[in-house]
Amino acid sequence: MYPSASQDPNPVNAPDTPASWRTLAGSGVLALFGVSALYGSTFGLFLLPLQQSLGWSRGEIAFSLTLSTLFTPLVAPLTGWVIDKFPLRPLILTGVVLQSANFAAFSLMDGSVWVYYGLSLLLMLTAAGASLLSLAKLVQGWFDKSMGRALGLLFACGAVGAIIHPLWTQAVITHFGWRHAFLVMGILSLLMCGLTALLLVHERVPHGTGTVTTAQVNSTGDATAASPVDSTPQSMAAFLRDGIWWKLALFNMLFALGVGAIFMHFAALLQDRGATPGQAALAMSLVGLGGLLGNVLAGWLVDRMPAARLAVIVMVAPMVATLIIYAGGELWVSIAAAGLLGLCSGGDHSVSILLARRYFSADTFGRASATQMVAMAAGGGVSPWLAGLVHDRTGNYDMALLMAAACMGGAALAAAWLPEYRPGEHHTGKSILAEG
Repeated sequence: MYPSASQDPNPVNAPDTPASWRTLAGSGVLALFGVSALYGSTFGLFLLPLQQSLGWSRGEIAFSLTLSTLFTPLVAPLTGWVIDKFPLRPLILTGVVLQSANFAAFSLMDGSVWVYYGLSLLLMLTAAGASLLSLAKLVQGWFDKSMGRALGLLFACGAVGAIIHPLWTQAVITHFGWRHAFLVMGILSLLMCGLTALLLVHERVPHGTGTVTTAQVNSTGDATAASPVDSTPQSMAAFLRDGIWWKLALFNMLFALGVGAIFMHFAALLQDRGATPGQAALAMSLVGLGGLLGNVLAGWLVDRMPAARLAVIVMVAPMVATLIIYAGGELWVSIAAAGLLGLCSGGDHSVSILLARRYFSADTFGRASATQMVAMAAGGGVSPWLAGLVHDRTGNYDMALLMAAACMGGAALAAAWLPEYRPGEHHTGKSILAEG
């Protein structure tokens, strides 16, 4: 049982308590106004204004995404190591200040596209402190039985940002210009994330100093089954020798390959088939809305079924949606399939994080998740280029859709290949691993 205040001279909150949900609420605000939501969802809105104002081509502007993808294998593992080794609260507060200043620096660009590239790469570093990976690490320390639901809600907050930020960003660009839009991003990041981090973001300090390091906790709070912390990889070299790590990396890479090939080209695909720009925008909104609902649903389901089984479902459903889009037919069928595509693929973030937490200890959660992000970046970085190349060669996206569906099917097989528990683990309860 968790010690009472009379038993523990330094009592702390147990997981799944009101304090846990307060921390989740604060983390959700940071996800809502973080770099992924603020800039990731509005990047396309800056293409034309930057081209008209600074004379850069669209290809030169879009190349910043390629550079960021190439930079991910360097930044992500470093981020994972840092959040595993250092206290999260000061890292998050520092990250908020730095990313806010980085946004403001974008407003000062003038002339050289290499300054833009430099600021884009710098944003990857400054955003690391308050990144979704850091927030997921923070949240997973506060939850046990409701961990899946908590992570699903965390990622859903980022999806909400992807729905609302393009609206106000376009309004600011239209009335005041792109420089003011970047300034507003910096101000929102500093005020909303800064105040929230100061008031609501706190780490949960575990009881004791090393008796039961990791345990599964049942509904009464008893440690019912110790996890094989000693058997999980504890270093990057150990990850590369671990079969489960490679299976999980294969799952993440194939999923990113399939989904990335569709999302970046979906609006163009629909317009090629006769959709108006308004209809294409509606379809993209459905994808975003589906992602919001998908994260919440996946988080709720992962608390009620094995995570690996849910990962198979998460792959099969968007594969079916992709094949529906490939089959064509009435335009509204493809638009409706977009909602299914977003609903299912939107749950991938929380499922992927839960899988990493399922197979690796909390002490290495950051490194395990960050190195998996490299696999996702490898798939997501190359797939839009491949889909565009296929379109240029064939004149349509049919072959790209089939390739995407095949990748999703492969990801489903990779998920089915994952064991339910790490070999040697004795499992007697249904809850996810929780740090004591």
